[in-house]
Amino acid sequence: MTQAVENGFKYIVLTAKHHEGFYLFDTKGHSNFDSQHTPYGGDAIQVFVQACHQAGIKPFLYFATYDWHDELYQHDFKAYLAKMRQMIELLCRNYGEIGGFWFDGNWDKPDADWEETALYQLIREKQPNALIINNTGLEEQGAIRNPLIDVLTFERGNPQSINHQGPQKYLAAETSMTVNKHWGVAKNDINYVSPKQLIDQICNSRKVGANLLINTGLEFDGAIPAFSQSLLKIVGQWMSVYGEAIYATNHYENQTYLASGETTDFIKGNYLFVYGLGNIGNSNVVLGGEKARKIVFNQYPQRVTSITWLDNQALFEFEQVLDGTLTIYANAFQYGTHLIDRVATITVED
Repeated sequence: MTQAVENGFKYIVLTAKHHEGFYLFDTKGHSNFDSQHTPYGGDAIQVFVQACHQAGIKPFLYFATYDWHDELYQHDFKAYLAKMRQMIELLCRNYGEIGGFWFDGNWDKPDADWEETALYQLIREKQPNALIINNTGLEEQGAIRNPLIDVLTFERGNPQSINHQGPQKYLAAETSMTVNKHWGVAKNDINYVSPKQLIDQICNSRKVGANLLINTGLEFDGAIPAFSQSLLKIVGQWMSVYGEAIYATNHYENQTYLASGETTDFIKGNYLFVYGLGNIGNSNVVLGGEKARKIVFNQYPQRVTSITWLDNQALFEFEQVLDGTLTIYANAFQYGTHLIDRVATITVED
């Protein structure tokens, strides 16, 4: 929890039940396949939620709707759904305020009646401030399957644009990625993502007004594996420099200004995101050394007065003409610094 706070995370999603059907909380006699019936003998969700509340982080609970263990899932689906609502009611009643419920698995029975509205109305009644999320899976990224949903999901997705205006309300959005090649932790899976992949995806998600949910598997004792800890610490280091641009607005701005001929560099609100800059310095001692990169944005509507890097408060050169074309000369990092993606703040005339 300390690491989450230090690294700038605003919410954590913990698995209350995954597809194997094991409940990480006290089911109050509804099942023997729960944490109460283990040598641990406790309620891990209670510990997690209390720690989140103490740290000022929103606790979200992942709950798999698809179940490999419960025979009702295959043989009496309606009874299974009633039981699932009982479990969600326990989570709503016994742990204080929950930030959100993150469901996953309806894609296993795409034509079934999951009785979603009854489930979501239960949450609205018991936890009125909780966000309701249901992962639409790899095949239906960004789909709205029920009007009570609050968040569009893009599992392992990288959308170029998102329509946040649902039929009844504004919809938040969330992309997700895992730090290795599956959704858990395994001794022989050492194929982890790089810090660049992770930070690029944070920026890509921000570009379309989405959060990024970073998945890391936990060790048997609940610890975050060492390499994953290092990745998250690097993200925290980047956020400590550029985080204000990630948290700058409370809602999605409909227009993102992309560089001409580019798919990466962009302006979001009053922040300029620049990808892939090198280092200033002699080519014998720096890799990818360069001085400045010319970036052109078309039809930028506001008159710019200055542009300043967030990392060192240095001004840099730009040109703007009457048709709205904004040309920026983005400086590379000074030798000894390379923060992967660089962000500047743009000051405009009132």
